[in-house]
Amino acid sequence: MQGVLIGAVTVTVVLLAVLLAALFLRCVLRRNRAELAQVKDSEIRFRLAMKHSSIGMALLSPRGEWQAVNHALCDLAGYDEAGLLSTSFQDISHPDDLLKSRGMLADLLSGDITGYSLEQRFITRRGDDLWVRLSVSAVRVEGQVSYLIAQVENIHAAKLSEQALQESRHRLQMALEVGGVGIWQYSPQSDVLFWDERMYELYGVQPGAPGDGTLQIWRDQVHPDDYTDINAAFQRVIAGEEDLDTEFRTLRPGGEIRHIRVRAETVVRSDGAETLVVGTNWDVTAEKGMQQSLAHEKERLRVTLTSIADGVVATDEIGRVTFMNPVAESLTGWREAEAEGLPVGDILMLSDDNATMPIPNPISVALSGGDVCFLREGSMLQSRDGSRYEIQDSAAPLKSADGQVTGAVMVFRDVTSRRAMQKKLRYHATHDALTGLTNRREFENTLQESLDEPGGEHSMLCFIDLDRFKVVNDTAGHVAGDALLRECARVIGRQVREGDVVARLGGDEFGLLLRHCPAQRAIQIAERLIGALGDIRFAWKESLYDIGASAGLVQLDANVITVEEAMSRADVACYAAKHRGRNQVSVYTPDDSEASRRHLELQMAAGLRESLESNRFLLYAQEIRPIDASTEPSHYEVLLRLRDRNGDILNPGSFIPAAERYQMMPHIDRWVLTQLLVTLSDELAALPQLNIAINLSATSLDDPTFMPFLESLLSKTSLSPERLTFEITETTVVNQLSSASDLLGRIREQGCKVALDDFGSGFSSFSYLKHFPVDFIKIDGSFVRNLLHSSVDRTIVESINEVAHRLGVKTVAEYVEEHALIGVLEEAGVDFVQGYAIGRPQPLSALFEQQHRGVGSPDGAEVVARSR
Repeated sequence: MQGVLIGAVTVTVVLLAVLLAALFLRCVLRRNRAELAQVKDSEIRFRLAMKHSSIGMALLSPRGEWQAVNHALCDLAGYDEAGLLSTSFQDISHPDDLLKSRGMLADLLSGDITGYSLEQRFITRRGDDLWVRLSVSAVRVEGQVSYLIAQVENIHAAKLSEQALQESRHRLQMALEVGGVGIWQYSPQSDVLFWDERMYELYGVQPGAPGDGTLQIWRDQVHPDDYTDINAAFQRVIAGEEDLDTEFRTLRPGGEIRHIRVRAETVVRSDGAETLVVGTNWDVTAEKGMQQSLAHEKERLRVTLTSIADGVVATDEIGRVTFMNPVAESLTGWREAEAEGLPVGDILMLSDDNATMPIPNPISVALSGGDVCFLREGSMLQSRDGSRYEIQDSAAPLKSADGQVTGAVMVFRDVTSRRAMQKKLRYHATHDALTGLTNRREFENTLQESLDEPGGEHSMLCFIDLDRFKVVNDTAGHVAGDALLRECARVIGRQVREGDVVARLGGDEFGLLLRHCPAQRAIQIAERLIGALGDIRFAWKESLYDIGASAGLVQLDANVITVEEAMSRADVACYAAKHRGRNQVSVYTPDDSEASRRHLELQMAAGLRESLESNRFLLYAQEIRPIDASTEPSHYEVLLRLRDRNGDILNPGSFIPAAERYQMMPHIDRWVLTQLLVTLSDELAALPQLNIAINLSATSLDDPTFMPFLESLLSKTSLSPERLTFEITETTVVNQLSSASDLLGRIREQGCKVALDDFGSGFSSFSYLKHFPVDFIKIDGSFVRNLLHSSVDRTIVESINEVAHRLGVKTVAEYVEEHALIGVLEEAGVDFVQGYAIGRPQPLSALFEQQHRGVGSPDGAEVVARSR
């Protein structure tokens, strides 16, 4: 029985425990449900508050996903609600700001902090950066973060102001961090002063400081220089005479001076028992700094606008003048005081360059369109006194923060002189300075336009070449030649029709484009023109000169595609006219044999430049052997060859005539010099007994830039000047005695030698040799070839050799084709022989190889580089 009783008690206790546990669990569940309901109810109320808040607010998941956003945040980010919810917090955060935000978020989620606030940049829907202040706190349920609450405040304008005013940014930022407005209240009856916390911060004192609760604490902080005025104003407020709205300075305990803005008014309590003075204070030190900076900036702007060379006119939103700087006053003729308030159109009177009609004022355009506006070129400003200036300008609208146009500014300058100079430069760029005719470049541009015109096949191109101009230029001098060219230009201009284009192409060559002119009519014009030039009797000093001209015509039909082709055909036709006896007119025909030969020559000349650029020229060497090997070493002449596009080697006779006629020889001479003195200089320097002589063309002697070019190479090459000899033909010396003598004299001053080539071909040589010192004479091959069979040629060779030796000059006999000639030349006393009987030309590289092996002339060699 006792055991049954104990068992029953045990069961009862167990049942009671179970019942109590169930009751406890039910209470816990009920409490949790109540807490959840309370949280849910709080969340509903928060969402309603967030929806109507003017500050951007959002609910986010712990991972940064938007759960809810309000309209203020959508407007701030530039999204609609659906668009913003489709992104995440990370998507609209600037990448440079995410790291700091993530770190603080991690501390918040871990419970190390209860919330955080920071400044960061959002990226709006338009892609703009927007500075915001972000405040984030966490809502926890059962200790776990359920969601995040974010507040977003737009601080972009403050950030921009901070950047624009660096001098004031620090103070302004401090003011923003310290807070906004301090509130105070004073009871005159009880002499009790109440300050909130912000007031203590503004004045830099602690609650409980001496005088706290009375006006004394305020009086102690006011700057002594401002106390009298601010205290009098405060007393008037207490008396109810006026409200208070002013500024004063405070002297903080540390000696810092701050500017405080105060507003106050008298308030009567509703019960009428007491009158209170209620006011606000805020720190305007930063604003004062900005005002000073703006004042300084305004002064700098005023000085700048006064000092610059541009005219400046400003207007209000309806185009009335509000400002003019001194330059604008000078150009318009209006004083600022007179013009202020007048329509800008009355001050800036603008027209086109012909003054035929007014043009829209740029300020009016800028005010109406809201965009920057520019005057077209050639716009003129008429001053008040009637003067006219060509101006260049731009006008831009002034806009308020909300984008409204509040005025406009026009900046303009007088470009009359500059535009005149530009026109003059354009004229000089397209016209020949000597004759005033169109120059070659502009003529070719015009010719191209004619070729591009529909129906251009009715035009004709004419080349005119003066026949005896060189006689005048050489005998009477360049001044006479220039005067003759100007006279010919006037004659040609009188013979052509209106609309035709006359140009000086260079030297004594003229071009004529006969627009829309049938072939027969073009021939008549050309013949009349040739006749008029033939009638010129050019008088210079005591001499009278007759000249003539030859003309070549080519029809610009469908077979002429390019300017080069048209010019080439006209040149061929002109050459054919000269070939037929001068004072002739020739029309280009493709089947003309002379024209074909001339055309081939032109094509060869056109290819020479490309050959130079492609480095297809080659240097060969031919031995020149001393007759008495015991007294003289052998030397070599370097000859020029050309490898064509097919790989064939061309002799000089196939390209040198074209190069000479079309002024390519100076370029070829420079290529030869560069190869020998730069590219191959190290190889030549390695052969110390190998001397170099370089043949110069006649055109190089006339080139004023050639000698500086040569001197530059000589200063850089590893070869000494004593190892260099420069050759020039006798014909060149005779025709260009002055220039040749000067240039070769300068070459000898450098330490180089000089040689005369083809000597004896003119037989005027003996008269100038004594005035033209040289080191070598090469006897013309025409006297050497028939030396075995002609006693006359033998006498000539002996005479040349004797004269040369008497002058201390060594001689070389060219074109020695037979071994038997060597003995005859030895008897005549000639020093060197050259020709196939001695050796044929070989690549210069092969000569170098032989010299290094010690083959050939072991005692050294002299190399004569020739471009002919």
